[in-house]
Amino acid sequence: MKAAGRDAAITRISESIDAKEVIALAQELIRVPSVYRKEHQVSARIMKKLAGWGFDPISVPVEGFGPCVVCQHGKGKKHSVGLNGHMDTVEVKEGWKHDPFGAKIEKGMLYGLGALDMKSGLAALMIAFKTIAESGAKLDCNVRFQAVTGEEENSAGIRTLIVNGFFKDVKATIVGEGIGGLGVITHGRRGGSYYEIDVIGKSAHGSTPHLGVSAIADAAKIITALDGMKMRTSNGLVADSGKRLAESQLVLRISGGDVSYSVPDRCTLRIMRATIPGHPIDITKDLRRVVRGLGLRSRVEIKMQMGPGDLLKPYFSPTDSELVNTARKWIKHYTANNPRLVCGLSEADDNQVAELTGVPVICFGPGERGKLARYHQPEEAVKVSQLGIASKIYCSTVLELASAP
Repeated sequence: MKAAGRDAAITRISESIDAKEVIALAQELIRVPSVYRKEHQVSARIMKKLAGWGFDPISVPVEGFGPCVVCQHGKGKKHSVGLNGHMDTVEVKEGWKHDPFGAKIEKGMLYGLGALDMKSGLAALMIAFKTIAESGAKLDCNVRFQAVTGEEENSAGIRTLIVNGFFKDVKATIVGEGIGGLGVITHGRRGGSYYEIDVIGKSAHGSTPHLGVSAIADAAKIITALDGMKMRTSNGLVADSGKRLAESQLVLRISGGDVSYSVPDRCTLRIMRATIPGHPIDITKDLRRVVRGLGLRSRVEIKMQMGPGDLLKPYFSPTDSELVNTARKWIKHYTANNPRLVCGLSEADDNQVAELTGVPVICFGPGERGKLARYHQPEEAVKVSQLGIASKIYCSTVLELASAP
């Protein structure tokens, strides 16, 4: 089929999507609480919904979390195209005026926990998946839908799917989380590396502090020095803030001291460095260099953490790739705007897909910018006008990708 005829056929299928159905499904998902590690009910709801549409979904257990849901249209093809989204949310933050599980629509905005992050995107993905299957279109690839758990904590769900082989035949993945809305394609992300800095001082009676070495006092000096470290900047990559992509660093935790009246002889810092493509992901040497320059009396040990979720490598999908170009084409078709290509400041499941599978991955969907971008904040809300359009874009992009061997 020639490109013009193929595009016309794809458009006819995608235009059959009813925005009201997408909005209603998003409301249904928001009304089911699914704070990370407590995703069991929403997972069951999605399983039931897919089964009711005539699919045969699979529930994939995830240790410590609710099960993931995997569903496939087509079989026997060499490759698959993936639609991926997470079911979990953060906890309810202080300051909500609307019921966080009410899914109320007010002045064109859908309010609720997960409205942005990312149950609206998940609903749009599900309706796109259903529409593709019901269309009867002959495809050269299978289409696989995945709803995962644990994204808000340590990406346990996506890692479970990877380990169990659900990405072995995937040639491209679209994640439906829309930081910045439909005017943006996240084609890469910063990574994240974590470090424990143990400061070991010398105990002494609190009445004679000069006889000891305060680990807390030396830890405070380290924190001040860390704030002065120069962050690297990427050449050519733009952050979702619109600025050049750069590293950042944060002290996540400080703990130490005793109940007794003693000079604290131990203090521990947990540090996170957001890393960028093309630059080191292990900055242990940099941290040691900074500490050595302080001339501390305490002994300092620095260790990069290597546990599950402790190391996420940065990535980016090339701007001229088939995946990026196809998504750009259909976003422009449905919004009349050419989307910006950005690298996300926050690491996410995308990092795991890119690093552990090598599968090209991008992220886009319904979302907000500026003051409305209340991700992980009270009064989370999304413009309902985006939801049907997002589903049509997913549908069209996947249909084109799955039409090519």
